[in-house]
Amino acid sequence: MPSEGRVGQILERFRAPLGAFRSVLVTTTDELRAMLLTRQSTLGGRAARAAGELGPLAAGRIDPERFAALVIDHHEADPAGAEVLQLALGVLTDLVERSERVSLVEVPAGGSLYEATARALGEIGRAFNAARAIIEVRAGRSRGAGAGSGIDPLPFARWTKSERRLTPPLVVAMQGADLRPAALAEFLDGRVKIVLVVEGECAPAPLARLVAPGTYVLQTADETGLDRFAAWEGPGIAALVPESAARFEHNPAGGAASWERLTITHVPDKLPRRTIAGLSAAQQAEELELLRSLAARPSGAELAGAAAAAGGASDSADKLAAWLLSRVDLSDLG
Repeated sequence: MPSEGRVGQILERFRAPLGAFRSVLVTTTDELRAMLLTRQSTLGGRAARAAGELGPLAAGRIDPERFAALVIDHHEADPAGAEVLQLALGVLTDLVERSERVSLVEVPAGGSLYEATARALGEIGRAFNAARAIIEVRAGRSRGAGAGSGIDPLPFARWTKSERRLTPPLVVAMQGADLRPAALAEFLDGRVKIVLVVEGECAPAPLARLVAPGTYVLQTADETGLDRFAAWEGPGIAALVPESAARFEHNPAGGAASWERLTITHVPDKLPRRTIAGLSAAQQAEELELLRSLAARPSGAELAGAAAAAGGASDSADKLAAWLLSRVDLSDLG
């Protein structure tokens, strides 16, 4: 895909969060591997002790390891738990080996952006499912692998608040003809960041409907603004779009009102005339109008009215305070 070079450049910008997520995976994998070795050595020691206590008459007739697991009531000797831990280790090892590829998504021509994104997040969620399984085994609540180990892709809807803040960014390569990002709103929570690398013509303002007070939204043709986007501590979505599309930046830190947060640097001169990505020309025009309305600064009259209202409220408060003071006898304070 022609976007491969741009994808690599974007990954470089997100090297820090990608590295942080991989570091968590590596640390968890190492701790789990050590935990398994400890469990195995513990069970082996118990088996040797059991063999000595059973004596020579039991040799060849009683399996010391199974006997030790049965008579010693301790969840660390649970074979089912060990099986789940091995599965969790396999999942974590796989994710570590995939490295930054876990964050790469390619939407095939004619494919669904929503479904591809949901699958990618579900795969990342396998790490969280593995962590949950480890916690359950440690607490003695594990189930056997045959009964459903739970080390499967974890849908984003089931992620916890902490998990949504830990996830690495997704970089999605796709065709402009398939760019319908409005449905991605449900994923924009915690610190989830999605960067869309768009090839070919797309609607002029596809991200306009995703503008929300706490969400960083960026449409850029030359990566301008990506550094600020990457530094934002909350959720966000960015799209690298063709020169023909609108370019804007919605920075939640800009202010309380939408016009303070939203900066438009380019709007197409001509309105859309044909359907793109399933959106009619009228729908595309509405997205452009929505973008303009969000960025529209209140008129001077509206600002003056707001200031007058604030001043009137202040005057009323002052008058009320003066009236209350006039009713209070302060002579005893002297």
